Amino acid sequence: MFSLLSFTSINAQELGEFKPKETSYKPKKINEGSKKIYISSFNINFEIYKEAVDTKKAGGFGNTIKNAAKAKAAIGLATLDKDALQNKADQLYAEFVSEVKSKGYSIITAEEAGKTETYKGWKNANGPAIFETDMTGILSVIPTNHSFYYKDRTALSNTIDGFDKTPQNLSKDLDDALIADISLIYVFSEVGSDWNVGNQAKVKLLVNYRLANNFTVSDEKTSSGFSSMVDKSKQSVALASYVNFTRGKLKIGGSPEAMFSGGMKSDLEIDGVLKKEKVVAFSTQTQATATSLNPVVMIRGDNYSENTKWLEPDGTKYADGMYLAGNKLIKHYLNEVFK
Repeated sequence: MFSLLSFTSINAQELGEFKPKETSYKPKKINEGSKKIYISSFNINFEIYKEAVDTKKAGGFGNTIKNAAKAKAAIGLATLDKDALQNKADQLYAEFVSEVKSKGYSIITAEEAGKTETYKGWKNANGPAIFETDMTGILSVIPTNHSFYYKDRTALSNTIDGFDKTPQNLSKDLDDALIADISLIYVFSEVGSDWNVGNQAKVKLLVNYRLANNFTVSDEKTSSGFSSMVDKSKQSVALASYVNFTRGKLKIGGSPEAMFSGGMKSDLEIDGVLKKEKVVAFSTQTQATATSLNPVVMIRGDNYSENTKWLEPDGTKYADGMYLAGNKLIKHYLNEVFK
């Protein structure tokens, strides 16, 4: 008993404070009706690279001119243990399946779900697999035995007023079965802020490994601040960590008969894996002032600064941290939904 308690205490210390946040609609109906469940998604995504940029435009005021300045900071993971990540993803998925089965539910196969009208024209993917996604700097892990359907993010035919209605459509097609959607996004970067940079282009990236509540994946992007300008043409994809359950579809409006969405109020930090540090890059604008003795001044070229750092975390610890945080979120909401 002492050994078990000690092990639990040690592992609990590796996570920061967990702050659950849930929204629901008629949650009591989640457990009413069909005792079949379909796991439509079990997404596990990892950030492996992040870059941020700040710029200052060329210009001037009065008799003073300035050139343009640009600063770029980047951090990336140089080492990860592929097998360890796959094993921990498999463990999270297997435990989730085992838990819902213990509550009396049978699992609907992807083959059966693939015959529904909802999934007509969708593509299929199967685990085990680890691959780089089309999102900048994001790696994805598909657990062993998990099969799911997907289509391009640009396809909006399955939404109502911008909200995805796939879960309730699936539930209706599968005789009001319970639909489960799990998403976990693990990140290690944060973009810091500097408000008093004057004539400097400056960007700061902070290292902090965590299970993110919400996270926006972007291409080269300027840092926050009054002087920053974001290139609207760059990719921007919003991701989140959550445990969602949906049952049934109302005939009027297409809303679900019951739904439960469990997330977090803030990110869940994973300690003891990556050292918290910062990577800073800055570039100062060159300026020149015209005078009566020197009435014509010129500045050639723009100023540019770049700072890149590659991190080398312990692969096993990184995967263990992934499991601990994901397990914390999933187990909490399994207990809430099936209590």
